[in-house]
Amino acid sequence: MDEKRLIILREEKPLKAILSLAIPTMMGMIVQIFYNLTDTFFVGKLNDPYQVAAVSIAFPIFMMLMSVSGMFGFGASSYVSRLLGQKDYLMAKKTSATAFYTCIFTGVGVSILGLLFISPILRLIGVTQETFTHANQYLTIIFLGSVIIMTNFSLGMLLRSEGAAKIAMFGMFIGTGINIVLDPIFILILGYGVKGAAIATIIGQAIALLFYLRFYVKKKSLISINWKYFSPQREIYLEIFRVGVPASLNNMMMSIAQTIGNYVAAGYNDLVVAAFGINHRLFSMAIMLLVGLSEGTQPLIGYSYGAKKIERLNQIIKTGELMATAISVFFLVVFYLFAGEMVRIFINNEEVIGYGIKIMRALIIALPFAGIQFIIRVSFQALGKGKPALILALARQGLFYIPLLFTLNRLFGFSGFIYAQPISNILTFLLAILLFKQIKLQIDNEYQEEYNKNTSSKLEESYSEV
Repeated sequence: MDEKRLIILREEKPLKAILSLAIPTMMGMIVQIFYNLTDTFFVGKLNDPYQVAAVSIAFPIFMMLMSVSGMFGFGASSYVSRLLGQKDYLMAKKTSATAFYTCIFTGVGVSILGLLFISPILRLIGVTQETFTHANQYLTIIFLGSVIIMTNFSLGMLLRSEGAAKIAMFGMFIGTGINIVLDPIFILILGYGVKGAAIATIIGQAIALLFYLRFYVKKKSLISINWKYFSPQREIYLEIFRVGVPASLNNMMMSIAQTIGNYVAAGYNDLVVAAFGINHRLFSMAIMLLVGLSEGTQPLIGYSYGAKKIERLNQIIKTGELMATAISVFFLVVFYLFAGEMVRIFINNEEVIGYGIKIMRALIIALPFAGIQFIIRVSFQALGKGKPALILALARQGLFYIPLLFTLNRLFGFSGFIYAQPISNILTFLLAILLFKQIKLQIDNEYQEEYNKNTSSKLEESYSEV
């Protein structure tokens, strides 16, 4: 068992511990950002707005696959971190193995359903006649590789739960690096277009998955994916789903919201869809880094809570919030100053660039509030607090964004369309603060009860000795 990883979780100073786990995760996310941008970049080199629009429209479906696998990845990693803090290593192995194989079974089902209903799915998300063929080609290959995509994502989450952030990072480096190399070959040289982008994605994900499996086969992990530990117990599934469902729902709602945003954008024209999609890829630079930072804090928060180190828990959350806010403000400045230049990287179409600048200048309004919101959301997951995590997941997109999108778009047209997202993010931030204060009070009460209980036990032992 790797004692060094346990020392980081248990004893390292909060800032150093977060950096130890978050920097590899953030580096992996930077590579993931390049993946998110690469497909759009090389498809954009075809100078065909309809193919760019097709990738933009189909991408949320790809993210939904990640969301479904996140139900097992996020849920199991939260429980595993707490079990490691409690030193229950056998149950940690059972949890990781159960999550791994259940994710595989689910991936097979998703692949079959996706391929059977691909045409209705495309019509439902508002694909136009000009983009239908391109989007269909892209999604067919993505659905064929569903098991690979989903299993790869969930294993990366499980590795981070035990502090093996560097291994997760290397896997992302390998998978995304291969994808970046293959993209121009399949898209431009072989002339496959958007279909080539999907093929490169699946190959990269498959090789990254093999790298992760090699780590487990060599028994370097604190946990396990060995079939003998597969244990579909009610207790394990309840713990996985209690955190995993809200986390998965949050990501799925983001994908649904982006799909609906694409649908509303299509009501203007495909150039707006292309600009909207490019902006989401650009904003993924900030979002993915914040995700990397928050995921770096997750095992520390879960371990500290499981080990009942409440003071350390509070220090980790505060340090994470400060770091996240600094990242958010940095990207706000960059996006504001270089909006036009950044959109122009992907496509040399003045109309698309004009729409892109307007969308970007609207979206950055809520960036300063994003960092703390991410730390709070991951804190709920790490603490096993499924109810507030579920409320936050439903509220951001379902309660705020989607109703605001239709309402403001109808009342104010294009301006309402682009300002719906930042307004909903600010409202979600306020709700997150309110929910976190309630959970913080519960944790303090739990700690006080535990402290009183231990003090009482020690006094009784002292009296009995006398």
